Amino acid sequence: MEFYEEIIFNITLISFPMLIYFIYRSYCEITNNKYNNMIFDITIAISLYVLLKYGIKENINILLLFCNIPIFICYVKNKWTLGLILSIYCILYAYFSFDYNICFLLIKYICFYITYLFINKINKQHNLIISLYIVQGFFLSFESFSVNNTSNIIVFIKLILMVLTAYIISILNLYLLNLSDKITNLYSKIKTLEHEKEIKESLFKLTHEIKNPIAVCKGYLDMMDLNDKEKTERYIPIIREEIDRSLNIMTDFMQLNKINLNKEIIDINMMLDDIYENFKIINKSNNINLIYTSDESEIYIDGDYNRLMQVFVNLIKNSKEAIKGKGEIIIESKINKDNFEIYIIDNGIGMDKDTLKQIKEIFYTTKDKGSGIGVSLSNEIIKAHGGKLEYYSTPGKGTTTKVVLPIMKNF
Repeated sequence: MEFYEEIIFNITLISFPMLIYFIYRSYCEITNNKYNNMIFDITIAISLYVLLKYGIKENINILLLFCNIPIFICYVKNKWTLGLILSIYCILYAYFSFDYNICFLLIKYICFYITYLFINKINKQHNLIISLYIVQGFFLSFESFSVNNTSNIIVFIKLILMVLTAYIISILNLYLLNLSDKITNLYSKIKTLEHEKEIKESLFKLTHEIKNPIAVCKGYLDMMDLNDKEKTERYIPIIREEIDRSLNIMTDFMQLNKINLNKEIIDINMMLDDIYENFKIINKSNNINLIYTSDESEIYIDGDYNRLMQVFVNLIKNSKEAIKGKGEIIIESKINKDNFEIYIIDNGIGMDKDTLKQIKEIFYTTKDKGSGIGVSLSNEIIKAHGGKLEYYSTPGKGTTTKVVLPIMKNF
């Protein structure tokens, strides 16, 4: 094989694992430093192994030169332990496979390590890779001209090209590794900023929602005259109602941000039966006919009974409030593969497309006295159960709310 073909082939072998590492780090959410270090160590070790296993062995000097690239990268990344382990592996490989002079190998790799210690000690890390290749060039020249008694100018030029090529490949691989770190750090920062933005938006909306009832309370307190018993009796219930509203908003908000589930095996159809019995009389008194159809079979899920009860009560309550005058609410359920689907269908005022898009957003509400947290909280509870909450609606024709929950397998 030609000299330049051998160089290109070895470059491909040494760089391919690091290119895979770059792609992996760039497109994966890796934030655990211990895990990152482990993946990095494996990548460097594989890079050296692939070169020694499949590299061209016609010229041992070229092979060992490229084998030093992972070692030098370890030193630049301050992973001296891994660098020493790989150095020992290279020494043993060259000695047993090619009967290389082990004393010469030991001196060379000890010099690499001493160079790392010296440069690292004086805090000139950016010069480390250059220093290592200067040492590498010295040993390569010494071996070629002194040990092998070669003084051909073409050989000297090839040595320079070999060292220069290895240096460039090291720089490019280091660039890839550093770039992958920057991409991961950037992603982590963006994720943190997005989380902070969500917190700020939630706090702003919470402040805004609480501010309104407090302002109402302040207005009525300013107008209140303790000497006017009639006004006092009329204002106090309003103030109490607004205070209760503020407390409810804060309670719901705290629940939304801290959903703890106490899961147990639940017969979901039995839960729906309980909900139906609880709402049947209340809805009838409001001229709303509640219809419930079930296949009567036992369907078991792994869930929090109280939390799911909270969701269905909230959904039926929303359907009831959407109906003006007489109407009906239908509760249906069916099995769809590994999921249990519950439909709550009403013939209320319905929702337009803009409302449907925002219905799950925190503090979004179309009610005059709503907190805008109920649907958002219900959605988070269903998601915590591994399910989905979906809405389908047409203005003036009603709304269908669909709850999907995974069924327990092998039960």
